[in-house]
Amino acid sequence: MSETIRRSLPPGFVETPHPPVSDRVVSRVETTLIDRPFAETVRAVDATPLSRRHPAAAGLPGVVDTLPLTPNGFGPVGGRHLVFLTDGTTVVEQVLDNERSETAWRFRYVVWGYTTPAAKALRYGLGDFLYTAEGDRTRVTWTYSFELKPDVFPGVLGPGLGGFLLKLAFLNGPYGAWMRAGLAAIKAAVERG
Repeated sequence: MSETIRRSLPPGFVETPHPPVSDRVVSRVETTLIDRPFAETVRAVDATPLSRRHPAAAGLPGVVDTLPLTPNGFGPVGGRHLVFLTDGTTVVEQVLDNERSETAWRFRYVVWGYTTPAAKALRYGLGDFLYTAEGDRTRVTWTYSFELKPDVFPGVLGPGLGGFLLKLAFLNGPYGAWMRAGLAAIKAAVERG
């Protein structure tokens, strides 16, 4: 699907605040090294649509399009957008941190309002991209974390056992593969120029 599709809010969509972020999350970290200098990497990432950075992979949907929910778009802290996924579902994302220097860029965001039944156990997700200069290359570290709903399996088992099961069955499996596919897409987009 084209990145230029103009979408509108789905019927029945209600914008809500993001859930409070806690430290009761289960996380996975993936990293890649891009063979381009930091400044070039940042420019290329900024110019690459989200749909090209996050393809479908490992049975999980990719991004098709986004719709801004705030006047200044998704970049500034507090910026929100609705993300349309390849399986016809949506999520809402809000920027929590967006800090850049000459050698590092941290972009952290919260994800909630999943409409896919596959995410019924998830209260929210946290994405955290850290781009750091390493000479003429750029390291990208992507940490993704989830908090489980306490009243849905496996969250009913508590953050310890429920989190262990989430990590074992999801983060270390399909979600880890999906993250690696996203990093590979980012790397390819930047290195292609």
